[in-house]
Amino acid sequence: MSWGSWICCEKMAIVQGGFLLAKKQSQQNTLLELKKSEWTTLGKPIVCAVREICAEGTDTAQNLAETKQWQRKVLAFVWAKLLNSNVSGTNIKEEQDSDAESDRRWKEDLFFSGESMIPKINHTVLFELVKSLGAAEVFVELLLTLPADECHLEMTRFVDHILDGTSDDDVAIFLDVWWELLKQNEGQRDEIVQAFGEEAKRYLARARADEFCHSPKRLKLDPDVSPLLSTDSLSGSSSHLSIPSVLLDGLKRLKSHINPYIYKCSALAKLSDMICSSAFSDNIVELPAVEYLEKFSKLIALGQPVVQKFPATECLIRRVKETERELRARYQKSAFRLPQGALASGIETLADLFQSWEPALQAKPENDTDIQSLTAYRTAESLKYLNEICPIIQSSATVPQDAKKSLSDLLLNLTCFMQEVGSYVPLDDVATTERVKFYVAMTIIDGRMERYAEICKIFASSQAWAFSEGNWLDCLERNRDVFHDTDLVLRLVGTLKDASSCGVSETSKVRRVMNVVLDCLSALSISDKNKALLGVLSHYGSKGLCRDGGAFKSWFEEEVNMVFNSITQGEAVNNIDKAVTAVARVAFLNPEATVQKTCHLAAVNLGAHKLLGQILKSLPALSFEDNQSSDGRSILARCLLEAAWGSFTTTKEENQFLEFLTSLMEPGERIDQEAPSPLLQPADAVKIFVLPYLIESNPGIEFPLKVLNNALKLPVTDDGTKEHWLLACCPFPLIFALSQLLDHCILCWEDSNKTSNHISIETKGLLIETLDMVCIVVEQIMAADPETWSTSVCWLYRKTERLDWTVRLWLKSIFGGHFKYEVPATLFEVCDLSDDGWSPLNLPQYGPGTGLLAWMECCCTSTHMMEQMLSHLTIDAKNVEEVNMFSKGFLIALIQVLPWCSSSEWRRLNHVVKNLLQRELLHVPYTLEYVHYMPLLNLRPFAHHLQFSQLLLRAFQLICSCSCSDWLPTAGWKYAARQCAGSMSDILESVRCKLKGHGAQNPDASQEAIFVVVQLFCHVIHIMVMMPSDTSESLYYVSLELLSQYETLSTANTSTSGLLSKVNEKHFLHSIAENLTNEEQCSVLLQKISKIC
Repeated sequence: MSWGSWICCEKMAIVQGGFLLAKKQSQQNTLLELKKSEWTTLGKPIVCAVREICAEGTDTAQNLAETKQWQRKVLAFVWAKLLNSNVSGTNIKEEQDSDAESDRRWKEDLFFSGESMIPKINHTVLFELVKSLGAAEVFVELLLTLPADECHLEMTRFVDHILDGTSDDDVAIFLDVWWELLKQNEGQRDEIVQAFGEEAKRYLARARADEFCHSPKRLKLDPDVSPLLSTDSLSGSSSHLSIPSVLLDGLKRLKSHINPYIYKCSALAKLSDMICSSAFSDNIVELPAVEYLEKFSKLIALGQPVVQKFPATECLIRRVKETERELRARYQKSAFRLPQGALASGIETLADLFQSWEPALQAKPENDTDIQSLTAYRTAESLKYLNEICPIIQSSATVPQDAKKSLSDLLLNLTCFMQEVGSYVPLDDVATTERVKFYVAMTIIDGRMERYAEICKIFASSQAWAFSEGNWLDCLERNRDVFHDTDLVLRLVGTLKDASSCGVSETSKVRRVMNVVLDCLSALSISDKNKALLGVLSHYGSKGLCRDGGAFKSWFEEEVNMVFNSITQGEAVNNIDKAVTAVARVAFLNPEATVQKTCHLAAVNLGAHKLLGQILKSLPALSFEDNQSSDGRSILARCLLEAAWGSFTTTKEENQFLEFLTSLMEPGERIDQEAPSPLLQPADAVKIFVLPYLIESNPGIEFPLKVLNNALKLPVTDDGTKEHWLLACCPFPLIFALSQLLDHCILCWEDSNKTSNHISIETKGLLIETLDMVCIVVEQIMAADPETWSTSVCWLYRKTERLDWTVRLWLKSIFGGHFKYEVPATLFEVCDLSDDGWSPLNLPQYGPGTGLLAWMECCCTSTHMMEQMLSHLTIDAKNVEEVNMFSKGFLIALIQVLPWCSSSEWRRLNHVVKNLLQRELLHVPYTLEYVHYMPLLNLRPFAHHLQFSQLLLRAFQLICSCSCSDWLPTAGWKYAARQCAGSMSDILESVRCKLKGHGAQNPDASQEAIFVVVQLFCHVIHIMVMMPSDTSESLYYVSLELLSQYETLSTANTSTSGLLSKVNEKHFLHSIAENLTNEEQCSVLLQKISKIC
């Protein structure tokens, strides 16, 4: 602060003039010995001067604040003069008169120049000036900056001054000072007050230093200890050193001088408040916010009726701040309390005062104006509060029994008086009271005063204020930052909905409020956003604020399109938080419609599903389970189900939606230290999308299977102490349902006109994989407690009795050692199977000669079963006839199995073929139909590759023969071609690997590889020519791949013989490719062959 501008200024000159005039009028020509009785005449110039500098301008809050500031300045100078002049000893005074001391004080002492302008004075001047100015608050502020012992001394002087020729004005200032002491708290001090305190401590420190050398030491307190407190626990001194004790003693002595009815009431109120404060010690009584505002508004309305004539903003703010101090003094921790052991004295004094004044108090005042409404209210409140805490005092161990009895008797006697004094408080006018409460609440919020957060709750919840009070909306908009709270957002929504339902038709105002609400929602953390959404869902259901239509619905429709357009156009990809906030805003208006839009876009908007999944996982509140829903499903589940069925126009959309759905089953981000959990539990997804649809007649069976498959692939994140989620999905009925579907897969190539909905061969592979995963999980569950599941295992075994025999092979991990492998009896003709683990079945469809077919079907079921079949196969490799017969039977069995094999099953059969070729149990003679002469090459490393390719050729020659031509529909032929193409690609890849392995040892290995590739190309073209038209596209792509490989190998051979061979080979390839009936495919192949250099 810049002090010079007010230390030496015109106003201070006026004050100096007032003091000099008073000194001149004094008979002794000095104010140092001024008596209290002389103040009326001699003090008049001083009072007039001070009032002159304080009373300029109108009575506005700004000028009132300036008046108080000048009161602080003047009283600080006067008190500093007293402390510096009267506290010091003679030696100090002589030091002050020296030039050196004067120079020091000019530099260091803030009040030196001001003190020099004031003549010598005594404490009478200070106390009477405080009384004349009504400056009790400033007096207390300055008093409490003094060290504890000096503060006590000054307070004692003040009380002694009051008791000297006591008048009603003395009683008034005594009670006002008491009241201000009650209201003081350890908050931030005014700069002037703080500066005074610092200078006063320096004065007193110099005085004590001199006193230590020249006079007996006076008892002193720690300057950091509050002067209001007793020092019992600090120095062992008696309680008379606390200010409350000084005031209590003063009140006893003033008893006979307190005459006006209003002062008697005020004295009883102040003493009651001090007893209450002392009884509670360090405790805080927290009034409910509603009651707090009620009392606040009552005090405002009674204390200054002009504030009811709103707007009187500045005046109201000042009164609100004063009232805040008053309520704080009564209900919060206060340093103004009696020392330990002195509470009984306070109670006795209160009882004595009431007993002495009872006749006067019971008599109604002659003039009703003698008692102010505010004083009556405060008195009634104080005594009521004392009555409320009486049980606490009664239970205190430090209060003597006689004091407790006195208090009980006193409160009994006070009953009639409290009713009497309460009658002077005017009855509330509801409209006025509500208006005062509104403006008080608004002022508290604007000023961020104590308990403003709680007042915000009332402000947000009051339908009576919303829209009916013009400033409510303005206050809300300018203070929106303090409403960034979940509870406040929901309260505002409730108020807005109530107001809307009551006929508020001003759409612009509704939108303004909703804008504030949504802005507050946007500012919340992710966790709080979810709490707010849950609040809306709990109160208004799945349609949220749009439940009843109106302005909310139209606004939502505008907002939702803009939000999702920005998301789908990629604007939010780099700012997920912004996207989450945008979706949360529209979800707040209509949660269900928002989730519907999200799920729909996750399917149809390619590429948006990942971001949309992240957004939903950040808003787990949207998985809210609506109790009003008839199916008991959550909002998210209903919307996902709606988006899943009938909305996919392409396979890409279905796969994208499936990826979106799977991401929702994965744990989301951690929110506020809570363990991340899936938005959609896998068990719930299975119950919603899988269990109701696992029936053969369902045309969309593939999608539920994909959902189940993806759910089972998700890692289990718990520590193993929880049950697997599959237990909630009826695992054994689930296994049986999947088994039934697998049993119907044999009908995959049936005429669609005969079977309404058959399971595709592609779905069979998915079905087998899914069933296998389910069995693995159930096997693990059963291993923990086998006895518990034995009944379920037996049930499943009985249920699968009518299904194809291969189904039980798939379930062998479930049946375990309970049951044997049950296979067709003809299998025992080709395998040496023990009776301990295997049981024959007499099946009519497996007659003589079908053993190899059953054997091959067993090989398809699992890798473990395939290995068992290979190990138990009974073929004598040395018996040529037996091997020859086995090879023919193998080819016949192969063509019966191939079209009905899933991809995984066909891969196992490929492995079986390779194993049998290596063991020389399978004989595939290689014909020279595509070779005019056998080149001098070592084809042994590639013998199995050529044999496998030849086997496939022979198989398709049988399949494409007249006797088998009607086996398969067009889709079946295409599938068989894909199976063959896959095997041919695998053979080619194996050739490449062989070539890499033998290239360094045999530089000519590429010639053998070229021969093999040419033969493979011929076999592929031959198969394509035999197959029905437009069914061999997958083989066509393999032929292109073979030509590319041929080109790579032939280009690397630059020898003369290699170039001559290439010409012959190209001619040969050209003649083979010409046989294709598909002109387009033929043309492309011929063109590619001609370009080979």
